[in-house]
Parts: sequence; C-alpha cells; structure tokens
Amino acid sequence: MDFKNYQESSIKHLSTCKSILHAIHLLHTVGNTSADILQPNNTQATLHNVFYLSGYTLESIINYSIFKHYRWTKPSVQELDHTFSGRCDFTFFPHVPRRNGGTYQYWASQHEFHRNIDILKREFSSCGLPLIDRTAPVDNDAKKLFFSWNVEVRYHLPTERYSGVELTFANVKKFVELTDILYNGLMKIVG
Repeated sequence: MDFKNYQESSIKHLSTCKSILHAIHLLHTVGNTSADILQPNNTQATLHNVFYLSGYTLESIINYSIFKHYRWTKPSVQELDHTFSGRCDFTFFPHVPRRNGGTYQYWASQHEFHRNIDILKREFSSCGLPLIDRTAPVDNDAKKLFFSWNVEVRYHLPTERYSGVELTFANVKKFVELTDILYNGLMKIVG
C-alpha cells in the first residue's frame, strides 16, 4: 500500500460521514423523524457506523501526515526504512527493532491513532489544531469519543452504549466536525 492511499481513504470516509449526517439532519428538517424513514435501531446503527468510519478517517489522515511530513519514499508502507523510522519513531508493524537497540514506539498497523497523534504533537505543537496543539479548544464530547474509539467498535452492537459513551446524533456530529477540522488542518500543513 502506498502511503497516499491513507489520504484517499480519509477523504472518502469523511465525505461519507458528512453526507450521512447531513441526510439525517434533512430528514428531521423537512418534518420527518428518523422513525418515519429509518427504524429507530437503524438510526442508532447508522450513527454507530458514522462513528466507526470517522475513526478510520482519523487513523488514515494521521498516518498519512506522518508518512508525508517525514518524507516516506518506499513504494509500500509495509517496508522497513530505518532512516525514516529513526526520524519519527514510526513503522507499519509493531515492535520493530531499531538498529541501535530497543523498538520503535509507534506503528500504523493496529489502529492506534490516539497514540500516533503524539508524533504530530511533537512537530506541530503550535499549529492551532485540536488534540495536536494543547492550546486549541476541543469539545469534551468529541475528545471523549476520540479517546474511546478502537477497532472493536465494528463488532459492538449499535443498540448498546459503547465504551461508556452514548452515540447520539449531537455527539457523533461533534466527532465528525473534529475529524473534519483535523483532516483539513493537517492537509494544509503537510499537503
């Protein structure tokens, strides 16, 4: 996989999430309730899937930004490049040994974007982006969803609370808005 696929994936998922939320909003605006068109459990399942896709959007744009900023040059992100990894402490696979001992601390393959964002915090600490720049405001609900997301959400029943958070239209919308801010901000920084 080429690292640019991360950016392509992130914009595709972000566009999908925004479109779904917009459609749900329009259903309510025209006097319909989601129950008129979507069964209540389907509305919750839809919000659950928007949350899930937003997490993949974040994972993809964070990984893309790391690969782009630190100048990845290999054809596949699964290759090992100690020069690249030495600059950012990041590899595709976990627990890859360094040349001088120890292992690299961050990796792309296990969906831990809330850890990998630390690499961007080191480089862009005053960029004005929430969760990267400590001085930038971030909505508490969106922040809680950010740190609650993990890949197991795909197996979680959408009718049950997830990781102690309730996936409502309002807080999922905030999470997508945070995702949108991070995507657009990182694209301005790394291109």
